[in-house]
Amino acid sequence: MRKNLLILIEVIVLLSLSSCTHDGRDKNAIVIPGSELEYYGRVSPQGWMAYPGTRMKLEWNGACDLSIAFYDSLPKAEELGDCVYVVIDQQETRKWQFMPGGNLYEKSFGEGPHTFEVIKLTESQVGMLRVDSVVISNVGGQVAIGKPSYSYERTIEFIGNSITCGYGNEITTNTAGFHAINENVMKTYGARVAEHYKAGAYFTAYSGRGLVRNYDGSEDGLLPDFYDRWIADDPTTRIAEGGYLPVDLLVVNIGTNDMNSEVTTGKPLDSLLFVNKYVDFLCHLRKIHPSAPMICAVGPMLNDDYPAGARFLSRCRNYVRQAINLTRQKGDTLVYYHEYLPQTEPFGEDYHPSAGTHAQMAESLILCIDSLRMFQ
Repeated sequence: MRKNLLILIEVIVLLSLSSCTHDGRDKNAIVIPGSELEYYGRVSPQGWMAYPGTRMKLEWNGACDLSIAFYDSLPKAEELGDCVYVVIDQQETRKWQFMPGGNLYEKSFGEGPHTFEVIKLTESQVGMLRVDSVVISNVGGQVAIGKPSYSYERTIEFIGNSITCGYGNEITTNTAGFHAINENVMKTYGARVAEHYKAGAYFTAYSGRGLVRNYDGSEDGLLPDFYDRWIADDPTTRIAEGGYLPVDLLVVNIGTNDMNSEVTTGKPLDSLLFVNKYVDFLCHLRKIHPSAPMICAVGPMLNDDYPAGARFLSRCRNYVRQAINLTRQKGDTLVYYHEYLPQTEPFGEDYHPSAGTHAQMAESLILCIDSLRMFQ
């Protein structure tokens, strides 16, 4: 993660920022609305952090008490809320799982420059996170509120499903069932690749979703549908033209759920539809990102041994290559193929890639990017 320069704006506490107010409990307290904080990633204009890897940051200089009010939505009653990393002064990192509804973080800080950052580790199906307000109180002397910024040399967007989200990667067991506490996008291949290149990373991913058919056989909320939304499960949050986040490289890892839907539904996948939809999606991405190279990957959860005779890996490889060739025939030469090796034990939750497998995936993808001289 690139360390950004802390730009201090010298202000007396009593003056505060123009967008801040004072808290009734402390006449010198500064209250900063959540909308005024610095965010990174696909965060909605209202400040909702739904996608994994989205983050917010606060910077200041001086001794004070910090109180941050969070709200976490929870679509699944059997789960606790989102998991986040709380990163203090770019050194201390703690994992915290929210409870449904309101959550309050409180901590006292001594003199000196400070940073407070929250990184969402879990995906949209777990919930959406919002910062309601920040209260800086019991200040000692002066407090300088910084203007934080996320500035990276380049940005990579990782588009995909549960693999890209980091489903179950913090545990090595085959126990069935999703548990939010075991998902960590910062231990995925995408986060590792971004760190290698000192790049920012966007994760536009959702477990179980496919290109033409989801894992459970449904056809609602497919990846091409939610790609155009600030909030994956809310069709009213469509991103306006020109509102997409710019990127320097796209890594598309889809197809695993489409193939496995044959197991859950007992119905064969329409290969022609899959290829055509893949081409359409690549063309859509190209309109949004005119010059960014695109790597189309086949994930490590596919192999030709399970289910017997289905040849999922060979078939998916063939479909993706067809889509790339057809896209190139349309004149787009910045589309490339990459294939991860089938995973081996130990597996993560529900037979998903473990953190160790993600590390191997990252090494593989870095070799691919370097061989294509994308960041030379």
